[in-house]
Amino acid sequence: MAALKFPKFPGFPRAQKKRAAKQKNAEKARESSLLHLDPSHQDVLEKGNRRVITLGWVLGFGILLVVGRLFYLQVVQGRAMEREALDQISGEHIEISPRGSILDRNGEELAVSVVSKSLYVDPQELVDDPARWPLGKMPSRDPKKVAAEALAPVLDLKADELYGEFCEPDRRFVWVKRTLDPHEADRVEEILKDQKLSGFHFKEESKRFYTKNNLAAQVLGFVGTDDAGLEGIEASEDEYLKGQNQKKRSFFDAKGNLVGPSAMNQVQARRMNTVQLTIDARMQFILEKSLDEAIKKTHAASAAAILMDPNTGEILGMASRPTFDPNHFGDAPKGAFMNRGVGIVYEPGSVFKPIMGSAGLMEGVITPNTPFNDEGSIDVGGRRIRNWDGKGMGHVTFTDVIKFSLNTGMAALGLKLGGERETAYARDFGFGSVTGSDVPGEEAGILYDPKDMVPSDVATMAIGQGIAVTPLQMLRAICAIANGGTLVKPYIVQKIVAPDGTVLKEGKTEAVRKVITPEVAEEMRTMMEKVVSEGGGKTAQIKGYKIAGKTGTAEKLSPKGGYIPGVYIASFVGFVPSDAPKYAMIIMLDSPKGAFYGSQVSAPIFRDTLQQILVAEGIQPSNWDGLPTVESLLSKTAKEAAPLATLEAGEGGSVKLPNLAGHSIREVAAALGGAKLSLIPIGSGTSWKQTPAPGTVLHSGDTVTVYFR
Repeated sequence: MAALKFPKFPGFPRAQKKRAAKQKNAEKARESSLLHLDPSHQDVLEKGNRRVITLGWVLGFGILLVVGRLFYLQVVQGRAMEREALDQISGEHIEISPRGSILDRNGEELAVSVVSKSLYVDPQELVDDPARWPLGKMPSRDPKKVAAEALAPVLDLKADELYGEFCEPDRRFVWVKRTLDPHEADRVEEILKDQKLSGFHFKEESKRFYTKNNLAAQVLGFVGTDDAGLEGIEASEDEYLKGQNQKKRSFFDAKGNLVGPSAMNQVQARRMNTVQLTIDARMQFILEKSLDEAIKKTHAASAAAILMDPNTGEILGMASRPTFDPNHFGDAPKGAFMNRGVGIVYEPGSVFKPIMGSAGLMEGVITPNTPFNDEGSIDVGGRRIRNWDGKGMGHVTFTDVIKFSLNTGMAALGLKLGGERETAYARDFGFGSVTGSDVPGEEAGILYDPKDMVPSDVATMAIGQGIAVTPLQMLRAICAIANGGTLVKPYIVQKIVAPDGTVLKEGKTEAVRKVITPEVAEEMRTMMEKVVSEGGGKTAQIKGYKIAGKTGTAEKLSPKGGYIPGVYIASFVGFVPSDAPKYAMIIMLDSPKGAFYGSQVSAPIFRDTLQQILVAEGIQPSNWDGLPTVESLLSKTAKEAAPLATLEAGEGGSVKLPNLAGHSIREVAAALGGAKLSLIPIGSGTSWKQTPAPGTVLHSGDTVTVYFR
């Protein structure tokens, strides 16, 4: 090996010379050792060098492949791989938004929705899986039969019908039962786990619950299994109430179980709109209770009652019989879905006389003191029109005609008015067309065409025959007399509110037109007061209050034409207090047995219902003569009230609230405590009013407000 030579630069460092010398000596030593190395050893050394070089190339190539693959996955396919990984741990999940609530005017819930589980099965998966059983322990059985027999008692279904559905060939989806109660769902889950049954799945759905059972059933209506409103407000306001289910991405673990709650997939069901009605639940309860008692006493085939504010058109109560429980609408009797307050048309009879009387006053053909000669009957166009009792009263005034409901005097008035003016005023009062209210299912009624009327038609129309009206039309017309002559549009939806508080729709008082002057309205109110204080409506009197009203008894129309012999419709319509009306009401009983006159069967219901409402609402009598003091009434109530037993919760923790009036705070608290109900006492002394109303079904933890004085 050639010796190292260093350039001779001036000032070259001495240290570098020394290092160069050492390097030269090392090279000489190495050459010397190689010269004396065995040739075989030299060959091994060279092979080892080649192997190291080869291994280095292989490792380098492998690292290059890994880096390239990572680059491809992370950069080139990064987005696609991210989506694929997300799909493996996530999936679409339906977020259930329960249907919006329906409230009364005071915010009390009438209809609410809860998210519940519905059970379905894939019959092709309903087989025994050996993986579910310990080795050698799988029984020999028919899993479809086991499932049918185990689930049927819990779900209140028939086992043979379930088994038949499970065995249908080629079916991959069968609803077992929808919207299960929580305890049903829990029990089903236990059975499926214990029996190791596969193929069953749960799906969340919205279930409707009517908190007061059959209260205002026809007004509220009901909802089908697909959350679609089918009757009543549920149907008419379905676009606002219906829940909006949304697809949400949820995350699952390695076994396919939903992961949660977590920041990734915590889901809160979206609130829906709220529909608030003008109905007052307390007044509705009183109205329906009175109607039930009337049906029980008179054995009427059906009935309707409406309570309304005559000044605003707000419907405060609307009841119809027969009725049903919307929670179990499938069990409803025939005809129970119809809201008879708006859905039936009938001849009104004598309750129509104040309308024609107002027309006569407006046209100036009569005054309250116009004389009539009542002979008990009158012949018009070959038709004999008689008074209800067939008797004549001789010389009377028109006030007496209204007060005693004389058909002869009204027939004479009708002939003075003529068919054109009769029909014109009837239309002005809202007959012959729908009222325009937001109550679903309203009929228009029937009026004569004046061109087709003969003299007998003109006479009978004045006494409320030959035309057909709905109870709501009749009450609305009387309200025009009560409020000073203005026809208002009835309404039952107070407002619809979005979750953020925005008012989406609002009912309001709407004056349709002026039908009579305030002076004529005052004259007719005075005559209707005399009906109750001196005439045929005495059974509607409420001591201390001024009542104006009118009785009505009409023959029932036959579907085949003419009238049904011996079958009548009895009604009473009126308002209170007559000098400053706050409430107007109509009671209609269809085909009562035994007594059938409106004064006998409908007027007493009017009296009893409004008396309770006036007291409950604190409307003071205008005359206290002969009335007991509040203190004496409370004292009597407290003495006569039956002992208040401790309430006990029934199945599912529910309890029916009794009438809590007439007891001390301690007694009421003790009674409610037995069912784990909370008491909010207002005032002191003896209980006299409560919210919710008696008969309401509550559950443990609910609150009851009781007023004491």
